[in-house]
Amino acid sequence: GINAEYMGGIVKYNRLGLQLITLSTMKRTSLQPEVYRNVFEINVIDKLEEYLNVQFKEETFDMEANLHLLKLYQIFYEKSSVEGMGKILQKALMNLHRNAFNLSLYLIPQQYHSDPVITILSQFARQLETAQYGDFWREAENHKDILVAKGFNHAVREFILDNLLITFRTVDLSYLAEALHLSEPDLKTYLERKGMKSEGGFVTFPENEFTTLKQRVAPQNIQFEQIAKIF
Repeated sequence: GINAEYMGGIVKYNRLGLQLITLSTMKRTSLQPEVYRNVFEINVIDKLEEYLNVQFKEETFDMEANLHLLKLYQIFYEKSSVEGMGKILQKALMNLHRNAFNLSLYLIPQQYHSDPVITILSQFARQLETAQYGDFWREAENHKDILVAKGFNHAVREFILDNLLITFRTVDLSYLAEALHLSEPDLKTYLERKGMKSEGGFVTFPENEFTTLKQRVAPQNIQFEQIAKIF
């Protein structure tokens, strides 16, 4: 059987009998542990590939299952699928905050790294991780035939916005529009949904632990004798 592990969320079943969990901030699915933990059998590959296709179409993600599929590709090389590797990397690109991309790429043999799809996805990961957001979106426009996973653009925008939130308190509206690849009207709508708004051409982000200055309180128990020693 196939069931799910989750913390809160909405449970639903699809036509494959997979139980999917839809969370407000992240969508995650999980096969029973015995399906992909310590099961190194060739017949598991077809099941995990089918499960990967479900993730691709239904905006869900199971990193552990996908990593196990890559391990099986290494063991049963005759069943290796470059298409499957590309799909795993694309889902991982949508979950960069979990370091999913690097973990997945490490499990793909070097001989496949020159494949056009894997090469461009690796480039996309570097651009996003180094804040080259404008370059990423321009390149992505040229590869819409590759980036077909449901919810791809939304997931990338969430990753970019999270990075900006922990970096800036105030950001120029035009820069934010370029970084998120949204027109100004669409950007304002996007921000409003998140409880933010622009004013005077700038957007002020909510305070968080990374952007809030913390005042250091100097000790008040210094004795006169301690000061005298300095002189």
